[in-house]
Amino acid sequence: MQQVLCLDKMKQLPIKFIICTIIFLVGVLPLRSQIQVDTVSVLTYYIAGKTATGIRTTKIREPFIAISRDLLKTYPLHTYITLSECDWKGRYKVMDIMGKKHRQTVDIYIKGKKKNKQRCLCTKS
Repeated sequence: MQQVLCLDKMKQLPIKFIICTIIFLVGVLPLRSQIQVDTVSVLTYYIAGKTATGIRTTKIREPFIAISRDLLKTYPLHTYITLSECDWKGRYKVMDIMGKKHRQTVDIYIKGKKKNKQRCLCTKS
């Protein structure tokens, strides 16, 4: 009789362990998926005019970017992004939208000479 009880307890332990592990993983997985890293092409532009947010480019005092339409769901207007692993490292505010032909691309608004196209890692900050 005692051997049967002992075997039942041994069978229950792995099941409880598996259930607890699954509950833990289900709770942790959404945290990992919130941090999204995209590889984007980075260009520079300097155009006087209004951005998609309606603000004139000459009035904006912080570093800002235009973003391609396919990235808008991940990085909506008025959010901040961080570019890394390139010459344009830094934190920028999304203030403009690029034309329809651009994919996985970010334009940095900067006064001065245009720079070459580069690949950067882009994350929401």
